[in-house]
Amino acid sequence: MNTKEYSMEVAGKTLKATFSDLADQANGSVLISYGNTTLLVAVCMGKKEKDGDFFSLTVDFEERFYAAGKILGSRFIRREGRPSDESILAGRVVDRTIRPLFDQHIRFDIQVVITAISLGEDDPDVLAVIGASLALATSNVPWNGPVSAVRIGKIGEEYKINPTYVERELEEMTLELTACGKDGNINMIEVSSKEISNKTADEGLALASKEIEKIQEWQKKIISEIGKPKREFVAPQIPAEVISLFEETIRPKFKETVFSGPGKDAINGLKEEWAKISREKLPEVKSAFFDEHFEIEIDKLIHTEAIENQKRPDARGLDEVRPLFAKAGGVSSVLHGSGIFYRGGTHVFSALTLGGPGDSQVIENMEMSSKKRFMHHYNFPSFSTGETGRSGGLSRRAVGHGYLAEKALVPVLPSKETFPYTIRVVSESFASNGSTSMGSVCAASLALMDGGVPIKAPVAGIASGLMMKNANEYALLTDIQGPEDHHGDMDFKVAGTKEGITAIQMDVKVDGIPLKILSEALVKAENA
Repeated sequence: MNTKEYSMEVAGKTLKATFSDLADQANGSVLISYGNTTLLVAVCMGKKEKDGDFFSLTVDFEERFYAAGKILGSRFIRREGRPSDESILAGRVVDRTIRPLFDQHIRFDIQVVITAISLGEDDPDVLAVIGASLALATSNVPWNGPVSAVRIGKIGEEYKINPTYVERELEEMTLELTACGKDGNINMIEVSSKEISNKTADEGLALASKEIEKIQEWQKKIISEIGKPKREFVAPQIPAEVISLFEETIRPKFKETVFSGPGKDAINGLKEEWAKISREKLPEVKSAFFDEHFEIEIDKLIHTEAIENQKRPDARGLDEVRPLFAKAGGVSSVLHGSGIFYRGGTHVFSALTLGGPGDSQVIENMEMSSKKRFMHHYNFPSFSTGETGRSGGLSRRAVGHGYLAEKALVPVLPSKETFPYTIRVVSESFASNGSTSMGSVCAASLALMDGGVPIKAPVAGIASGLMMKNANEYALLTDIQGPEDHHGDMDFKVAGTKEGITAIQMDVKVDGIPLKILSEALVKAENA
């Protein structure tokens, strides 16, 4: 067995990367450990280019019960089954961090598989990001890394780097922040907090960025020594005749259509017209080029108008929230509580069900064995976007959105001693045009109050967006919808009460966002 090891100290513990021939059929792999938590991360890239028009990336986080030194499972089934919510959420953290750093024109399947080998006192999700970064960056897979991650906790007045499971359960823990980034910018955020101030969030992000850059330097040293030459990839160029045809037939009515009001109906209608014209005029050209050019032109137009003219497709001001509607109860006497919340074209219905202590959910996975007395679940039927699709089943997106709203609401729930009931809220996205997860926070708050749950305060949520040319030329948008969500550079979701922040989640489509922009976005989110 051939091995090469690298290590560094992070918060008094050893972060170690071992490169070997253990998984030598993969394009790249690494055995990464922090304390007693160890993961094997392997990366594979398909050999055959696909005909599809999308970038195919899959990230799988594989829990192994042996990693915790336990024999888990049901009485009759002693092996791992469907992925737990925790493994799905860990995989999503990795996916959301590494995805923006790929060229989206790649048409080869790429898969990152993270296998838990051992579990100590440190959560493997942060380690998984660093392991995925090293496996990708030292492989021949084209990727614009490395990228690093860290967890920041605030216990009382003290900030703690990579707090352990035990420390994260302390009553004094008011902030738990996971951040990923590179080159001084942040490209993924997850926050659970107890009504913290913007100042505390800013301080946590600044500390995270400082620690991230230390890990970045370590990764760059490793890559310079053992990184493989990257597989050559040249993005296909849009044919000149496609561009000319667009300018001739679509450009004259393009801006008027894109900026014709809320929703995407007008844009979709023009896109169908473009597809028909392009098929007739240029039948020999791949349809993917027509779709791509149309999307590129929308992207450029929306960015330019927002940055240079402070103009949005639906004519709102940059900080303007769409019309709101809220209703508590009045749906059915069978329901223990209900809430309906509208924000523009986003319409969410939430239903509350209360049960006895015996109805709490038993959680048994690699990381924990416990009972859960509050659950928030989220559904996103295809009709909410006016499309057809398969019903049933559970997507990773639904798990992530449900958990985001759940952690936003946890800080305002009554204690078990005050309110011993098991609480379940289900949020249904019945119409979607911008951040149904934040709409779920609002609808769920209404349902809890309607059912008489003595919450500390109602929680509201908003999604902010960003159109960025560079660190100095940009526009922050409050309450993004439709094309702003699809073409924007950032989806920055913040939930909280009048007293402070309870949850944050951020995804980006660019390499990263400067800290000063994130600080401004927090202020705008608070106002909204």
